[in-house]
Amino acid sequence: MQETNEKKLEKMLNANSGYITRKQVDNHKIPSWFLTDFVRKQGLVKVDKGFYAQEQWIRDDYLVFQYKYPRFIFSYVSALFLHGLTDQLPDYFEVTGPKNYRPFSPNPSVTIHTDSHEETYKLGICKIKTSLGHLVECYDMERTICDIIKSSQKIDAEIYGKALKLYAKSKDKNTHNLLRYAQALKIESKVAELMTVVLNED
Repeated sequence: MQETNEKKLEKMLNANSGYITRKQVDNHKIPSWFLTDFVRKQGLVKVDKGFYAQEQWIRDDYLVFQYKYPRFIFSYVSALFLHGLTDQLPDYFEVTGPKNYRPFSPNPSVTIHTDSHEETYKLGICKIKTSLGHLVECYDMERTICDIIKSSQKIDAEIYGKALKLYAKSKDKNTHNLLRYAQALKIESKVAELMTVVLNED
């Protein structure tokens, strides 16, 4: 027996732990009016354009932001936080986007970095769970460490120093990737010299 569109939407809602998006519905080639009807029947609330959730769903700002702006990758301090390399919860998002990607006017709640080269923009993208358990795209630890080393003068000194030490102690670190990324970003000698010091600290 063929599964009805309503059953498909119910499965999506449950798989997402309480939210559903128009993009997901479109990907399943379900007519948009089914979603409109489903939202009404289920009593879902509109979180953002094309994003609906159950009333008790706890809003995940990382997830909603990236749903709206999918080409922005969480980076720098936002990435440090997602990787547990800083315990300071940023009061703004820090993201990296490709050249000419500016979907909104300058906003104090978002710091945007631009990578004008497609190869390095895509370098080190991974999926990581937010504190609320949802997957978002973020630069991995190695790319993030390279980014903060490259921009060290613009990073808070305490956050910078602690992030390097926590990375050095991490069981998940991949120094091969770190040096590979550093080479691609043209900061190989700086990263190698700095990490040699940090990795040899007590």
